[in-house]
Amino acid sequence: MSNNLYDPSMTSSAADEGPVFVVGAGPSGLAAALRLQQAGRAVVVLEERDRPGGQLLTLKQDGFVMEAGTTILPGAYESVMGLVRDVGMIDELIEANSLMGFMKGDQDHWETHYLRADHLALDAARTKLLSLKDKLKVAKLAVDAFKVRKLMSYEDISIAAEYDTETPAAYAKRRGLEGDVFDFLIDPTVRGGAGVPGNVISNVEFMFLWQKVLGTKLYAFRDGYSSFTERLASKLDVRLGAQVTEVIELDGVDGARGVRVTWTDAEGEHVETGSGAIVSSMGNRVPEIVPDMDPERAAFLRKLTYTSCINVNMALTRKPDDCPGSFIVMPAPVTPDMFAIIVGHNMAPGRAPEGKGLATMYAMNEWSVANQDATDEEVVERLLPSAEKAIPKLGEMIQFYRVNRWYPVLVYSHPGLYKEMKSFHAARSLDSRIHYAGSYNSSGNLNTATVAGERSARELLVALGATATSKVGS
Repeated sequence: MSNNLYDPSMTSSAADEGPVFVVGAGPSGLAAALRLQQAGRAVVVLEERDRPGGQLLTLKQDGFVMEAGTTILPGAYESVMGLVRDVGMIDELIEANSLMGFMKGDQDHWETHYLRADHLALDAARTKLLSLKDKLKVAKLAVDAFKVRKLMSYEDISIAAEYDTETPAAYAKRRGLEGDVFDFLIDPTVRGGAGVPGNVISNVEFMFLWQKVLGTKLYAFRDGYSSFTERLASKLDVRLGAQVTEVIELDGVDGARGVRVTWTDAEGEHVETGSGAIVSSMGNRVPEIVPDMDPERAAFLRKLTYTSCINVNMALTRKPDDCPGSFIVMPAPVTPDMFAIIVGHNMAPGRAPEGKGLATMYAMNEWSVANQDATDEEVVERLLPSAEKAIPKLGEMIQFYRVNRWYPVLVYSHPGLYKEMKSFHAARSLDSRIHYAGSYNSSGNLNTATVAGERSARELLVALGATATSKVGS
């Protein structure tokens, strides 16, 4: 056992005065670590991968700047924007093309209707995507969305638990929003935000996506998303290739407390003590890492299931004709296999060499699971027919491609999940030395993950100064 800093005879006060350990160097863990450090705490971040960033990953090849994971940064992501300011990267943000294409038509002819993300309501009123009759129906959606707007929280969406009773498809049927309103507006919103169809997840998810993601300016980092997480990591003590196997809370004498963290890397096993810990792993992995977790809370996390996504970055020999948008939404009537194409060269300058193009195909969860064992060549061959409905002859333009396989991605939020989450949050102990961060607290996205990290840091700081046990509801 190398670098073993844990000694069973060590006084609990030594642990109490030690660093805070953060498990995971994704956006959530990095946000938590930075906020703790800003509060004057020593922080050690342990990341099992060979890089920070989690699902944020920028790849560069032959002058192309490709996002293998998260692609866009909506201006509504206030917590992310706060971190961008704090690490001095505002000047590295560039305003992205906010033109979004929504496909509609039939097997003989598909047409793409373009709407501006930052003027979505105005453009939706003018577009031919929906008939006048259907636009009048959308007024019902606007009324319903207004009623729940204050409950759509990045920090804890379980406050909307009373509305967590049906899927978007069931909601559309109940409110008379079937047909084109569902097929070309509601369902594509769910598919584009969650990678699953609107007949399986909670309608709270749709309401969140409709209000908190769409309808805002879009931004991109000049050097790609990885530049953001790399900048965050550069300000912290991040240890890569470190797999945490156990986090235990220590109750010492004279009120002194702390944690014991066991982790392994290329040098062997390490056991260290510290004043506290934040675990920002995927929710269903947390009970394995924290074996003494409250059984009921652990049971909730264990049954969380996550989606998969296969996406394909394609460097193109030229820019496709008649394709001005940066994001093309592909509804189920167009293809059940894909939910979107991101047109990188339209999104922000510098994504492709002069005169060339960049596009990324995004597959639905069900398709990604069914094709997880397919070769890269088979993945591209199977997705291209769907993609060419949006960009004709796309396959003829490919200079090279990269297939990215992601699992886990987002929590599969079946109706009722957020009701259960409300109990999960209500049972958390404010003075525990182990806190949890992850995008499972709300509809999964970069801002949700960031907010979760900041919240866990805030609550742990309370615990580090607490003297009595208390519970905090959600």
